[in-house]
Amino acid sequence: MATQQDEGGVLFAIAHELQQFRLLELPPEIVELIDAPNPPLLSIKSQPASPAATGDTAYAVLCTPDKSFQLRQVQTSNSVFITQSALDAHGNEIPVPVVRAIASCTATLELHLFTGSSLTYLNHALPIYDIIDGEVDAAGNGKSKAETFSHIPLSEGQCEVGWKELVAFEFMGSSYRPSPNTLSQVWKSVNSAALAEGYKLDSQFFTDDILKALDQEGYPGDLIIAMFRHLASDDQDTSGPWSCLDQTKTAAFVGQTLLAAKRRDADYLTADFLDTWKDHLPEKWRRAAELKTIDGAFILPSSTTIRAKFGVADSSTPKADSVSRKWHEKFGKTRKR
Repeated sequence: MATQQDEGGVLFAIAHELQQFRLLELPPEIVELIDAPNPPLLSIKSQPASPAATGDTAYAVLCTPDKSFQLRQVQTSNSVFITQSALDAHGNEIPVPVVRAIASCTATLELHLFTGSSLTYLNHALPIYDIIDGEVDAAGNGKSKAETFSHIPLSEGQCEVGWKELVAFEFMGSSYRPSPNTLSQVWKSVNSAALAEGYKLDSQFFTDDILKALDQEGYPGDLIIAMFRHLASDDQDTSGPWSCLDQTKTAAFVGQTLLAAKRRDADYLTADFLDTWKDHLPEKWRRAAELKTIDGAFILPSSTTIRAKFGVADSSTPKADSVSRKWHEKFGKTRKR
C-alpha cells in the first residue's frame, strides 16, 4: 500500500512479504580494501562447535588477509527499512513510481577488531609429533594446513604467525606440532650436519643442502624447513631456496627446547645444562649459552638445578587412544633410520 503525506512528497509502499536482510556496518579500513583496484578476498569464519578453552573468543569473524573483525549484533529501536524503486497501483489506477520497503531490519551487525592469538586454537587442533627412542609417536589428524586454518576464527595472517611459532608442519596428509624433544633431536642433527659439511648457519645456505645431508635421519623435510623459518630473522624472506638463521634467536631456541624436553618433574643440574647447551651450538655461538639468553623461560628450584618454566613449552607426548591406534594401524610406526 502506498502513502503520501503531503503534495510533493515521495510515495512510500511496504511489500506484503518482507525479505530477510542483515545490515553490516563496515569500518573505514574495510571500505578501503573493497574500493581498492585489486580488492583481497574477504571471508567469514565461525567458532567451531567444540572449541578449545580460549577465553575471549570471536564466535563469528570477518577476515581480511591479516586481520579479523568480530561480528556483533546490535538491536535498534528505530525503524530501519531496506527499500527499492518500484511501480505501485491500486485497482485500475495507473501505476506510479514509489519507494517500496522490501525488508525491515531490527538489528545491525557491527565489526570490532579482534586481536586474538591463533596459538591456543593450533595447540588444540594439531597433534604432537614426538620421537621416542628412534620411533615416531604421533596421531595424525588427517587435515592439511589449509583445512586447519579454515576452522580457526582468525585471518590467514594471524594463523600463519601461530603456525610459524609452533614450528608446525604437514606430513603424510596430516598437520603436526613437534614436541620439544623432537625439536631438540632435529636441531642436534642440523648442527652436526652443518659442522660436517662446513656450512655457516648464520650465513645464507641452500636449504636443500641440509635436507640432503639429513636424508638418512628420516626427519620430515617440512619439519626441518619449518624450523629454519622459525629461526630466521624477522625481516628475512623465507619463501626462497635459501635459509639463514638468526644467531640470537637460535641460541635461545636451543636452550629452551633442551629444558622443555626434560620431563616436567625432572630437574637439570645447571652446570650440566649449560655444558649440553654449548655442545648443541656452533663453536662461535657457544658464548650465547648463558641463562640471561633465556631469561623468563626457566625457574631455579635450587642453587644448583634448573627447570623449564611451566607454560613455556609443552613437552608432553600424545596419549594412546583410539585415534592414535587407528593411525598406527594405517601407517605403522615410522622408525627414524
